[in-house]
Amino acid sequence: MGKRKFERLLLKNTLAIALPAMVVFLVLIILFSKHPLFKQVKCVTVADMENYEANIGQLYLDNTTNVEVTVTDLYYTGFDYYVDGEIKGAYYYSTVTDKMTLYLINTKEPLSYIEKTVVKGKIIRDNISAEHIINRLATENDMEAELIKGYCFDYIISEPDYPHSYIIMLYVFFLMPIMVCSLILVYTVVIWYNPSIHTQSKQLAEYGDIKTIIEELNVQLKNHLLFKKNNIYITKDYMIVNYFIRTDVIKLDFVKYLSKNLVEKNEFPRGIVEVFRLTMSNAENIFYEVDFVSEDLIDDVVSYIRGVNKQEKKA
Repeated sequence: MGKRKFERLLLKNTLAIALPAMVVFLVLIILFSKHPLFKQVKCVTVADMENYEANIGQLYLDNTTNVEVTVTDLYYTGFDYYVDGEIKGAYYYSTVTDKMTLYLINTKEPLSYIEKTVVKGKIIRDNISAEHIINRLATENDMEAELIKGYCFDYIISEPDYPHSYIIMLYVFFLMPIMVCSLILVYTVVIWYNPSIHTQSKQLAEYGDIKTIIEELNVQLKNHLLFKKNNIYITKDYMIVNYFIRTDVIKLDFVKYLSKNLVEKNEFPRGIVEVFRLTMSNAENIFYEVDFVSEDLIDDVVSYIRGVNKQEKKA
């Protein structure tokens, strides 16, 4: 496994979390870019005013109804928009395009004229409101309502209907997992270059300087590995147990007492199973437990630990 054998064990633990995160990350990115839900909430900037009517109509048919339009020469129609008895907006019209276009603007104090503004709203077809506005304009201008109807664009761009809260909620719902997955992937790269910051490396602090212990573990796993079976590594100074999402490191000269017991354990998804539990401790209340499914394996491990401790006593 090369010179950085202990880091590779840590990397296996991290990848056990990072790989599912990568899958989630890719799935969310695909959904984010392809799902029609995001197409519906996407805001499209409409800049081509010469083909404004065709563009707005096509966007509405495509169910992409959130738009941003820069509009000039807006005139107040005299109609306001109320919510619970409180004014929230006002209807304006513009004749910059070939037809009169209606806009519902967020305001509590409507102005009679707006020279230029950026309207960020939702395309709606509010025939009832449009009908009232057309009749009002026809009366004020002493014209037939039918003439104005033919001159009025079918759609209204409504700022109050723009789904700000829904878009924020939707993006947070999808972007938060993407951010978490991204952080996990970045963390995976960082710990490869600086394994001392890995959460599993913190346990080594009780044996001394973390970076020094990691270097020592790398050397021992490469040059002084006495026993290796399944997820158990025994070197001349350490026992390393590599689980799916964690790695335990036990310094063998800390171990003074060993005991083996057959115990029952609730193990998902198998339920209650019997395992052989090895307990390692000393008088200073240092206490470790490792479970084995095989009695032969636990006996081999005990034999190697005792052999290492005997050699230390002779030394």
